[in-house]
Amino acid sequence: MASSRKRRPTLDPVEAALLAFTRSAVEAIPPEHSNPASADLAGAARTRVRHAAPLVIALSGGRDSMTLLDLAVRLRDERVRAFGELVAVHVHHGMQKAADEWVEFCSQMCTKLGVALDVRRVTVRPQARGPEAAARAARYAALLEAADEHGARLVLTAHHLDDRIETFLIQWLRGAGPEGLAAMPAVRAFETVRIVRPLLDVPRAEIEHYVALRGLAHVEDPSNVDVRLLRNSIRRAVVPALESARPGMRKAAARSIDLVAEAAEVLREYGAADLEACAAGAPEGMLYVDRLAQLTPARQALVLRSWLTSNGLENLSRARLRDLLAQALTVRADARLLLRMGSVEVRRHRGLLLLRDAQRVAGDAATVVWHGEEELAVPTWGGVLRFDTTVEEGFDVEWLSGVPLELRGRGGGERFKPHPTRPSKTLKRLFQDANVPEFERARLPLVWRGEELIYVAGLGADARLIDNGGPRVMLAWHPDAPLLGG
Repeated sequence: MASSRKRRPTLDPVEAALLAFTRSAVEAIPPEHSNPASADLAGAARTRVRHAAPLVIALSGGRDSMTLLDLAVRLRDERVRAFGELVAVHVHHGMQKAADEWVEFCSQMCTKLGVALDVRRVTVRPQARGPEAAARAARYAALLEAADEHGARLVLTAHHLDDRIETFLIQWLRGAGPEGLAAMPAVRAFETVRIVRPLLDVPRAEIEHYVALRGLAHVEDPSNVDVRLLRNSIRRAVVPALESARPGMRKAAARSIDLVAEAAEVLREYGAADLEACAAGAPEGMLYVDRLAQLTPARQALVLRSWLTSNGLENLSRARLRDLLAQALTVRADARLLLRMGSVEVRRHRGLLLLRDAQRVAGDAATVVWHGEEELAVPTWGGVLRFDTTVEEGFDVEWLSGVPLELRGRGGGERFKPHPTRPSKTLKRLFQDANVPEFERARLPLVWRGEELIYVAGLGADARLIDNGGPRVMLAWHPDAPLLGG
């Protein structure tokens, strides 16, 4: 008697492999609560029974992303738990004439497949590295923002093996080190979201085979045939030539990239350990120069790269990193060290390396009139002037109120008396005594009442002008960004 049970259709080998790749890549990611033993039993039970978080699919509408979406939908329909809820995110860059048509195409496909579509419109801002890098940065920012809003932990992108090899060659041509050559990992972790590339070991040819097998509709980006773009030139000329010279080179190249990635990971670990040793006991975000000097040049470079990236800054070029090291280790006067990276600068002060906001510089003279407010904003100086009521020594309220107060920079030669039992001194000497680095002094406003210097940020009030008895206030300067040790 023949069985009435329906037999599942036999899958094409490529088709089966892609489904398996996609499923295993997602299921290999540990859950948010990966150690139930460390939580209470009730919490662990809630973790086991709660619904899976949504899965975000980066959807451009092109061949690769439509393949990934189709695979995810098939796994959803097979009731694979991790694929239970899908959200496709399409990033509209507005860089191509057909961009609006791509949105419409993605909308139609998602409606047909029963997948929610989130369209994110972004503005691509120019970057020194070119429009491709700018578009990529905007795209990833939009994907991460969408994932956060949907409560998703994972974002799937359709990068494949050929993409990985092309990226390796691009980075090699740019002279990148192990970190750059190992770019495009299978999983990249951000604060609350992970970018997962389930097809990273799949050649482009297998994806094209799957598209033909499934009859998948997709859009074509005209920029993909523009050989003026480095990636397209490598894709159309270099990779085929390499394949011709060495058949099967893709798998060999993938092994090499994996080995480079492993080496980069080891270097990251060494750099993190040395960074911890150089920063131990220092104020947050600072490094001891003498400890850095004890390392070999290669490890010094690793520490600085780790330090910069841990503070959210991009890696410096090798030449700029060498210049920074040379200055950090040989400069005699702390004030001479200055290396700017966009809005941030690296400084040295009393044996420490530190990062500071380079945009916050001395402002022009600004006039304020106090009428009893708790604080007055002074935008030209990048901070607020506070007026704190006190029962101890302070400025007389009537004497201070209603009279214009002027915030100025140092003119040179000003004398000041912050201590009642010590003689007045020049501001330069007082700043030196207070351990205020020279490069910070120009950012500290001087408060004048008429011809009298009554307060200096970083030093305090002039002791000759404060007293107790009656309503009193003390001035306090609060910059928008912290100063040294802040």
